[in-house]
Amino acid sequence: MKKIVLLSIYLLSTMSCSDFLVQEPVEAISIKDQLSNKQGILESLNGAYYQLRSNYFKEAVFTYGDLLSGNLKFSPRTSGAVTVATSVDGIYHFDDLKTSSDLESFYSDSYQIINNVNLILQYADQLPDATASEISEIKAEALSLRAFVHFQLYKYYAQNYTYTSDASHLGIAYNTAPLKVGIDYPVRKTSAETFALLENDIAQAIAYFQPNHAIPAGVKKNFMNATAAKTLAAEIALWKNDWQKAYDYSTDAINGSGLSLTSAGEVAGNWAFSESIFEIANTSTNEFPAYAVYSYKSDAQRSNYVATDDLYNLYAASDNRRSLFETQNIKTNLTTGSSNLPYRFTKKYKGTTTSLIYRLSLLYFIRAEAALHLGNSAQALSDVNTIRNRAGLGSLSAITLDVLLEEKRKEFPFENQYFFDLMRNHKNIVRNNGCISTNCSPTYPNNKFVVPIPQATINVNTGMQQNEGY
Repeated sequence: MKKIVLLSIYLLSTMSCSDFLVQEPVEAISIKDQLSNKQGILESLNGAYYQLRSNYFKEAVFTYGDLLSGNLKFSPRTSGAVTVATSVDGIYHFDDLKTSSDLESFYSDSYQIINNVNLILQYADQLPDATASEISEIKAEALSLRAFVHFQLYKYYAQNYTYTSDASHLGIAYNTAPLKVGIDYPVRKTSAETFALLENDIAQAIAYFQPNHAIPAGVKKNFMNATAAKTLAAEIALWKNDWQKAYDYSTDAINGSGLSLTSAGEVAGNWAFSESIFEIANTSTNEFPAYAVYSYKSDAQRSNYVATDDLYNLYAASDNRRSLFETQNIKTNLTTGSSNLPYRFTKKYKGTTTSLIYRLSLLYFIRAEAALHLGNSAQALSDVNTIRNRAGLGSLSAITLDVLLEEKRKEFPFENQYFFDLMRNHKNIVRNNGCISTNCSPTYPNNKFVVPIPQATINVNTGMQQNEGY
């Protein structure tokens, strides 16, 4: 049975430089023609960024890390009933279906992005009208995107790196060249092999980066850049428990980013604007993906997702991050009738931050965790206290892994982090307030801590192995 491979390369309509990034791809042309010159390559690279934006911020994808870990619960419907949102029904119950997975389009679209950047990498060195520096930057951004998308796939579809002592368990299919229809049948690598490829891609990318980004529009944070690549490298090392690399990459990124942490006075408003490392630009139609998932406009137009009391009660009254929640009283059906109850929505995406992927605070937590494992508790404590002090809180006098993970939980709600931190640290899930699943608190290890490979993929590629338990 032949594998069907989508080789979508996007051509943007004619536009000024200032509109380059914010226009949607509108027309498909032949790959050979598209990639024969610098303009075509840049249009294709821009298409990859656009695809990443629409894929990474899908509702089921972006809510995953908070919904599965107990940070989120559901707000009532207009009728007052509290029910599971349809788009996350399978993953919420830790029982996603291989035949109709909540993340099926995320899987296929991710590999489409990978195939597109592989085509860019295949043709980049042959560009007749680009300088060596321009070609180097194109390759840096494409390699970074390839590593980033593969890494996201790993988070959802493979057990954490230390699930087996030698990382011999299944990782993901890692594609480093364009697929040929009916010829290439990718299979899953082991986790050890997957991470070796991730490390190789990101190391190459970091070496290729130039002072100017490839696409002549937008700002640095709108594109994969050296600091974003080092952040990704630090995160990959953290997942691998390579503490020294995680420490070194995060320190290098912090010191070389040119960014500073958001000040205490700005947390309530521009909480991430000054420290944004990688943030996909908005489109010309002003559609903010995270805002669409988490916004509150009115009772008739509001997010399905609100903070659990388990999360909200972690914040001290003096914690200025509490101001990033807004409380709305909403009619809720109870066994004794109905009542207006308080629900806490996030205000994180109502301001200047749109499609945020990486920000500077993450690097402080990566370095803190790495330092703790390296026996440098003073550095770990300093980094955690830097974030606490910025939040208006006093300094801790001691630090443990559990305390660090709780501090990180308070810093990153609604940013798709916490479940992955729990999983790679072999922690159980505890969902108390608002949990309406039959499986509120699954324990580690667990086959259902990853989602199934879509059955449609296995049907056309019999060499593709399904995750255990599905």
